[in-house]
Amino acid sequence: MSLKEIFQVAGVDGCKAGWLVAVVEATRQSEYLFEPKRLFVAEDFAAVLSATVDCEIICVDIPIGLSDGPPRQCDPEARRILSPFRASSVFPPPIRPCLSAKDYKTACRICYEYSGRKLTRQSFAIMDKIRQVDDLMTPELQKRVREIHPEILFWALNNKKPMQYNKKKAPGRNERMKLLAPIFPNIEEFVVQARKPKEVEPDDILDALVAAWTAGQTVLQKAKTLPDNPELDSKGLKMEIVYPA
Repeated sequence: MSLKEIFQVAGVDGCKAGWLVAVVEATRQSEYLFEPKRLFVAEDFAAVLSATVDCEIICVDIPIGLSDGPPRQCDPEARRILSPFRASSVFPPPIRPCLSAKDYKTACRICYEYSGRKLTRQSFAIMDKIRQVDDLMTPELQKRVREIHPEILFWALNNKKPMQYNKKKAPGRNERMKLLAPIFPNIEEFVVQARKPKEVEPDDILDALVAAWTAGQTVLQKAKTLPDNPELDSKGLKMEIVYPA
């Protein structure tokens, strides 16, 4: 097999210690031959980009394109798809003017002023990570760094049916590992060995791996976006969620 037929991709998920990065090797001959090569934690998103320069596509679980007021089209579409079980896992990201806020009260005030809605606690909790990505993201970089939502990816893997159980619980981990097992052999042992309770939880690992698989599908031109024709934000970034076709 020539080197050109082998490529690397990465899946990235936020974790307690920063960003969990799964670098995976794949072949253009198969959508199911994927081998984890590296799993590591990066302190910030600049470090993620620096460590993945050899990856053709990086799929990251973080909002990238940000609205200045109205909801992004991709978010209500994702909630509709994941109803009734996992719709609550898709919460509205902060609008771009909120990124200047240093505290939750100020962020809520700005959000309400521009959109008529308050900012959720969940959105505020990941705002630092959103800033890290937004500070570095350009339309050119977005060709390689794509936004995903893990529950949408598992929905696609599960014949377009949302996961039944919460990913933090054992039944939820088991149903997700069952879906990933044909792609990543020995995934159960891999998750046990890679877990670091103070830094990385099992669901972080599964989310990073399914994101890496989706990055591979994107390279193979077997991916779609929510919505089909994404809007652009004020920075020219696409407001979209990528998922395997």
